[in-house]
Amino acid sequence: MSRLTDEEFLVIQEFIDRSRAELDRRGFTIEIDSDLSKWVHLMRRIPGNLDIASTHDPSKTYIHPANAFWVIIRERDQKLMARLMRREPTIVACLCYRIVETDNIAEEIRTQRLFFDRKPILDFHPVELVEPDKLPVIGGKVGLAGGFWVHPKLRGSKLTNIVARVTRMLAVRHYGIDWHVSLVRDSPRRKAMIHNTYDISDSVSITRGFYPPYGRPYDMQMSYMHRDEMMRRIKQDNLEAAEEKALETSEKQEALPAPDEQEALPMPEEKRRLVN
Repeated sequence: MSRLTDEEFLVIQEFIDRSRAELDRRGFTIEIDSDLSKWVHLMRRIPGNLDIASTHDPSKTYIHPANAFWVIIRERDQKLMARLMRREPTIVACLCYRIVETDNIAEEIRTQRLFFDRKPILDFHPVELVEPDKLPVIGGKVGLAGGFWVHPKLRGSKLTNIVARVTRMLAVRHYGIDWHVSLVRDSPRRKAMIHNTYDISDSVSITRGFYPPYGRPYDMQMSYMHRDEMMRRIKQDNLEAAEEKALETSEKQEALPAPDEQEALPMPEEKRRLVN
């Protein structure tokens, strides 16, 4: 894959700046951390029986700052007591990301290397792939998203879309990924979520039966997007945002009275008294 051009770097930065401004407008901050053990700790503290995917768990896979990071969204405003006690602002969303260099990501899944690669495993059975001959060959530097969590009060909001796209573009810029993929349950609801919320058009059924990361049967699908498509979409997003801003500016200018109309406006009473 060719390196990013200066223009592409600027396109990505423009997109990230707009996204940060939108988060700020909604009262959120964004930060990046390369220690995914903190994400594991957070997931274990959240109420409910949450699955912690081994794909992004440093105790199960070889994850380090050179190949992984996670994005953290916090509430900007805190209650007085929280500020006095110097507590960190509440985390309301997070997403993990990992880079895998491979000839074919499907082979990493089949051999379980994607799930457990810190050391050889004794109890091994190949993962059953769905029609492996028909799967797309996705290789090179492959970015794998996972561990997405959003606070229940914010689910269904645009926050999920912002976090997913910003994370992808950070991976494109910092790691030079060729592909983005994610693995989720194979269901119509999840497929719709991938397309509508995460803004990914392509997905395919990938595994059937026992799914090693969770230790039980799960049918999974893989969504995927090439870097060229990611760049094309944010360029279009930037263009539409610029056009919308230009339209708003034009409408505001049209709403202002013309110079001769301004002169014809009656002088306010207080100003007339001062003049007299």
